[in-house]
Amino acid sequence: MHQAPPLRADFALLHAERPIAVVEVKKSSRDVRRGVQQARRYAERLDVPLAYATNGQRLIEIDMRAQIEHEVQAFQSPEKAWTHYRNANELTSDLAVAFAETRYSRRVVDAAGNPKKLRYYQDVAVQRLIRGIASDKKRLLAVLATGAGKTNVAMQLVHVLWENRWPRGVDSTDSRPRVLYLADRDILVNQPMRDWFRPAFGEEPITRVTTSSPRSKHLYFALYQALDQVGDGTDRLFRQYDPEWFDLVIVDECHRGSAKENSAWREVLEHFSSAVQVGLTATPVSQGHADTYGYFGPPIVEYSLRQGIEDGFLAPFQVVRVHLDSDIDGIEITEGTLDAVTGELVPAGIYKLGRLERELVVPARTEEAANYLTDLMRRTDRLGKTIVFCVDQAHAARFREAMVNRNSDMMQTHNDWVVRITSDEGELGKVLLDRFQQPETAVPVVVTTSRLLSTGVDVPTVKNIVLFTAIKSMPQFKQTIGRGTRLDADNGKEFFTIIDFTGATRLFDDPTFDGPPIRRSVVNYGDPIPAEATEPAELDAAFDDDSPRSTVEQDAANDDATDVDDDEVPADVTDPDHIDAVRRRSTVYTVDGIDVRVASEGVYVVDRETGNLRLIRFEQWVRNRMLALELDRESLLAQWATVSGRKALREALEEELGIGIDGLVARLNRPDCDPIDLLIHLAWDEPLKTRRERANRLTRGERAFLSTYAAEARQVLAVLVDKYSANGPDDLDAKVLVLPPFRDMGTPAQLAARFGGVDQLREALDDLGQQLFKSTA
Repeated sequence: MHQAPPLRADFALLHAERPIAVVEVKKSSRDVRRGVQQARRYAERLDVPLAYATNGQRLIEIDMRAQIEHEVQAFQSPEKAWTHYRNANELTSDLAVAFAETRYSRRVVDAAGNPKKLRYYQDVAVQRLIRGIASDKKRLLAVLATGAGKTNVAMQLVHVLWENRWPRGVDSTDSRPRVLYLADRDILVNQPMRDWFRPAFGEEPITRVTTSSPRSKHLYFALYQALDQVGDGTDRLFRQYDPEWFDLVIVDECHRGSAKENSAWREVLEHFSSAVQVGLTATPVSQGHADTYGYFGPPIVEYSLRQGIEDGFLAPFQVVRVHLDSDIDGIEITEGTLDAVTGELVPAGIYKLGRLERELVVPARTEEAANYLTDLMRRTDRLGKTIVFCVDQAHAARFREAMVNRNSDMMQTHNDWVVRITSDEGELGKVLLDRFQQPETAVPVVVTTSRLLSTGVDVPTVKNIVLFTAIKSMPQFKQTIGRGTRLDADNGKEFFTIIDFTGATRLFDDPTFDGPPIRRSVVNYGDPIPAEATEPAELDAAFDDDSPRSTVEQDAANDDATDVDDDEVPADVTDPDHIDAVRRRSTVYTVDGIDVRVASEGVYVVDRETGNLRLIRFEQWVRNRMLALELDRESLLAQWATVSGRKALREALEEELGIGIDGLVARLNRPDCDPIDLLIHLAWDEPLKTRRERANRLTRGERAFLSTYAAEARQVLAVLVDKYSANGPDDLDAKVLVLPPFRDMGTPAQLAARFGGVDQLREALDDLGQQLFKSTA
């Protein structure tokens, strides 16, 4: 999976560690105006009012606010540039200037102990928020894609206010701001408090509001549900605070909970209406009585999934669409069919996708989906963390059981390889979730859930998102796939895969979704898909259930905007799984004896000319792309032969193909072959060689090459050939000399000495590669 390298400005001019201008530099031999548009692009991203383009001899100044470009003799002085920044951003008060000059907190650190720095768009978000507060705005909205770091923005915002003793000033006896961090799920409160605010501010000023109304702290974290209950007094907890008590209210996932103007939880925000209220969300809504924009106003900053992928901060993705035959036309239940569990009569009729698992359970359907996921993980990564979103808790339990039975070998070595994490799991579920979230823990690998993990759960290493529940709500869909958008290259997470059994990914085609996938892929069990085929229209119809909706479905349709209907659910019910259970009224029947199979799959790619999705046969698409690049087999082999050549070729081909060349091994299920041989096989119909065949040919036919080295050096090369045969081309590298069996043969320096030194060792590795990848045409 290819991800474009992030944009990098040549220079940024800083004031108080904050960019206030940007400079794009071109070679002196090039026209100075060649860098103007690039400089403008950087300035727009960094939200700075001043940009420069130069070739070292001439200088173009670009005023982004006045939209004037002209040639100048010199850069503005630091003082003038800062004045220009203040004027452009209307920093007219002492408070606004003090906010802008406040340095960010460096107390939150990463795994290596280094301070977590703000990304450029996070800095933009914080600066716009504090400018809004300095100009006395009461409601502010920041829309940032899932995984873009809303919590970091919130923490640094509070830090700036904290350092400036806003709003009462240094002369007050209570000079720190009082902040309420508000959400509707435990994890949305606990994780920010634990991972961000406590490291930044310490334990002393922080409290969690549960059953009482403490007043001795400054940073308060609470659920709507806790504030809406009667505490140790006679009134609801939030009313036990004076309306002016809080200076700032941060509303996390503000598209939920209080989003409805007639909801009970809106009263909490209205009670504290004198405070500045900041809404944070990835999925603002504007439908019916739920209107994020209507309450908070237009967003002061927006950062989309598409932008995050383009910038290299969020993970690109591929989509695997899988159509089960039971879901295409629905399942027909004839008169007289009995429930497999209770023996009751099952109402006759056709049960389409929207009713499956909610009203009709077909065990074979879940088992076939588990078969498919198991096969996919066997081909790719059986330790790749995976979240399976099911219809409800019972469905999640059935899917977990099906995965256990198909992966008994993994369960024997990893008892928690697959687990269910839902409300019913209680404290055990919290323990399992905490382990699942940690990048360094190997298990759990596969987690089945319903809605508990769809919002606010940060699992950076998730590689697969499985959709086995129909999703029609755009906010819910974006939140759900957002569980995979975080990058974690240090742990091998550079992209993720969405496996869609229910057609939910059709929402990518909605104009309101901000970023189409890099490509979509669906594998075909049947006949090859024609190169220009389109997805059968009847498959779309399968996901539009024209039968009467159940109460649950109708509730979900009416409540898409906020995910929960807090007026129908008791105040102490905080978990979305429990909310679903409260809503559910219909009887669920179980029917055995129905055969379910994967009906079709196919490959979707993005057309580079049109930007639209095109369904093609994967092998044919790779061949067409290779031929269009006008490459030849001999030059590919020659470049692949050297360590540096392999690195450069991987990057170049990922740029052109949109898929890593090493991904061909998993996609074509040929782990015994070298990626370059698979590519040549696809492009030119060359007979496919295995790595072992290449190694055997070398040992039989290239003795003259080996004889040029001393016996001790030949021993190292022979082991390298064996490792290549077993593991692949990455083992043709000096880096493997620290691994067994080389570790027992000496240190890397001692092994290099067998060749006459490090440089000679590298030459020998490239010579070995050239012999291995000689053309046999």
